[in-house]
Amino acid sequence: MKILFVGSFDSWKKLHLEHLISGYRQAGFDVLAADKNKMSKFHGLPLPEKMAEEQRQRSLEQIIKRHSPDICFFPGTVPFDIKRLKSYYKGLVIFHDYDGPRRSDLEKFCKLSRECLFLTVSRYVERELKKRECQCFYLPHGVDTEYYDPSHGSQNTYSADISFIGRATDRRVSICASCNMDIALYGDRWKKTSLAGMCRSKKNIYEKEVVSIYRDSTAMINILQEPLEQFQTIMSLQCFAIPSTAGCLCAEFVEEFPEAFEENKEVLLFRTPEELPELLQKVIKDKKLAAQTGAAARQRCLAEHTHRHRAIQLKKLIS
Repeated sequence: MKILFVGSFDSWKKLHLEHLISGYRQAGFDVLAADKNKMSKFHGLPLPEKMAEEQRQRSLEQIIKRHSPDICFFPGTVPFDIKRLKSYYKGLVIFHDYDGPRRSDLEKFCKLSRECLFLTVSRYVERELKKRECQCFYLPHGVDTEYYDPSHGSQNTYSADISFIGRATDRRVSICASCNMDIALYGDRWKKTSLAGMCRSKKNIYEKEVVSIYRDSTAMINILQEPLEQFQTIMSLQCFAIPSTAGCLCAEFVEEFPEAFEENKEVLLFRTPEELPELLQKVIKDKKLAAQTGAAARQRCLAEHTHRHRAIQLKKLIS
């Protein structure tokens, strides 16, 4: 079965797509990939916005007519006219929502779900679309366990008891400040906050630096971005990548966690900001607990949460 992935090959998205492609190949798919950013250019030259959009549409048509994929898969975003695509392409179109109720309204999702096979990393979105009689299936993120393998070693360059990687939103700043402890913070926006003194990097970090931070920290925090805290949904990529390094994940609870990891054995969860400081103190005082939790989580990732597992799940959905 031939599948065409159309996405962005910039920054962390490039790494994610490479891992995704590898997992689908392991599951037996014949994989093609198209970079939507390159598709927007004419002989490598940037174009004005409207011309770039038209160039992107034409490039997709040329790729599909040249390679005849069975599936056209859009991970994360759809900067294309799906009706136009369907006018010349009779194969299966798949859209995988990564943002849930954070960035897109449900009516837009309803429209997409009627034109595509609609997948989402949010149980909330799945439930709400089904209420609207739309076809939608839950498919969580996967992870490349080889890339995050802890046996590859680390230089302890980023050694810290507690670390956090992510955008410095108002809510995240408030929660980290309320912990009253030294947290190693990574992300360029932290230096502009009241916690600038704990910011370990003046730039955003990617790829192997991220993996080293996961490995060198006793525990990693994961805090929801606004407004996801209102819905308590979506396990981000970090929620699988951190456990995959055998790192101890201290994450804000979302409804998808219980089916992915066992609480207090494979991950540590907090349900309110007030619970986080106590959880972190527990980890700092008992580093053996942190190590055991991370080791158990990695085994769960190996058994159930690779990209290959997700590709096999998709095969079952479309068979």
